[in-house]
Amino acid sequence: MANVNSVQHAAKVEQSAPFMWGVYEIATALSAADTITMFTIPAGTTIHGGMLYGDDLDTGTETLELDVGVSGNTDQFLNSGVITGDAVTGTKPEAGIAIPLFGELKDGPITFTSDTDVIITVTAAAATGGTGTVHLSMNVTCHDARVSPPDAPI
Repeated sequence: MANVNSVQHAAKVEQSAPFMWGVYEIATALSAADTITMFTIPAGTTIHGGMLYGDDLDTGTETLELDVGVSGNTDQFLNSGVITGDAVTGTKPEAGIAIPLFGELKDGPITFTSDTDVIITVTAAAATGGTGTVHLSMNVTCHDARVSPPDAPI
């Protein structure tokens, strides 16, 4: 099992609302149980939604499955099932990955009370190919956890 970091996580890139994002170039095909740490959600951040994007990482008969979540809840935001990178007429005109986050977000936004790493976990490896870029983008609102929000708008 390999654990790797996106450029944004490795460099500790400061991010702020309304988006958090991470990009990772997969140079060698990933194996089942590999993880990619995409970025760290600061304490007080609320996740509203997002997307997993990427190249067509699995060609032929697809087997690749990627989950998006946090340590201890690896599919909190997405349990992809087998990903097809095929183009879909009228929906996705080019081959690649474009999957909205869902998981526990179906019940509404999720707020984190401590700094938390967002990870992509490979639950099933690609049958063929397996290299390319994966990009995670999340819609967020950030609140400084050290300061109580006002009771009413100012």
